[in-house]
Parts: sequence; C-alpha cells; structure tokens
Amino acid sequence: MKHLGSVAAFCFLASSAFASASVAAGPVGEWRIADGSANVSIHSCGANLCGSIAWAKSAAAPVGSPVLRDMQPKGRIWAGTIINPIGGQQYTARISMQDEQTLKVEGCVLGGMVCGGQLWSRVK
Repeated sequence: MKHLGSVAAFCFLASSAFASASVAAGPVGEWRIADGSANVSIHSCGANLCGSIAWAKSAAAPVGSPVLRDMQPKGRIWAGTIINPIGGQQYTARISMQDEQTLKVEGCVLGGMVCGGQLWSRVK
C-alpha cells in the first residue's frame, strides 16, 4: 500500500513538472488569433521574441507582416511592441502563457493605463 502511494505521488509530480515545463517552454510556435482570421508565427529574434503573420484570410494583412517586435522576457511575461498589420499602428504589449495551448496577448495605450487583450490558441 505504501508503495502504491509513492508511485501515485511520483506520477503526480512528474505530470506536474511536465505541464510546467510545457508552459515554461514559452510562446514559440504558431498561434490562431481570437477571431480566427489569421495565424501568427512567434519565433526567437536574438534574446527576444518576434511574431509575424503566417496565414491570413485577408490580403490586407500579408503573410510575413510583423505583429510582435522585441518581446523581452520579464519573468513569465514578455513585453515589447504589438503592431496592427493592416494600419501599422504600434502599441506597448505583453504576452503570457495561460497554459500550453493558450497565449494571452495584450496591447496598451496611454503608457499602459488602457489595455485590451485576447486569447490566442496554439496551432503548432
């Protein structure tokens, strides 16, 4: 009986460590934006992260257009700039993993006083 308790505890700890490692791996990959109109590919650019359009329903946001720039790691959050690929407006931004399949993306104006955000879903 004692042995089974140890095995169960080990399995729980191992699965928890695996889940934490997945989230800790970060947002590198391809993500579908909340309305499903585009996918953004997030990749390393030096020590930071960058993101660009990988697929879009509309030609108004061409593939390769930058969306995230110079996202610097700050603990469990990356902070930098988000760019509207259609109009070119730029905002301060934060991204953070909610779980291994969900990325929270926030854009802010007025020095971060007013922020809006959405959840993106991992594609690959």
